[in-house]
Amino acid sequence: MTLLEAMQAANQKLASGELPDVAAANVEIVLLMGVRIIRAPLSRDVRSALKAAVKDGRLGHLPKDGLMPEAYFKNEWSFKIEAEEARLAIATEAIEAVKRVCM
Repeated sequence: MTLLEAMQAANQKLASGELPDVAAANVEIVLLMGVRIIRAPLSRDVRSALKAAVKDGRLGHLPKDGLMPEAYFKNEWSFKIEAEEARLAIATEAIEAVKRVCM
């Protein structure tokens, strides 16, 4: 599922009252997508909702590490592998961009 589709589905659940707030909608987006890479800062309520979902065992979390961005994923091993691959691809892309500038 794409980010746009997941956001639309979460917005529908939010509008119908199935989800209590926007922070819960962000958790739902991660669950629908499987993996969500975080490149920009998150608001405090969204981050606390994601952390609570990690603590509950619904989501997994890979913290930012050097050039690799932060990632939240559905708590299954296949999604963890997918998240690790996506983070590695982003870090590799950043390194290649720096190499092009320096050469």
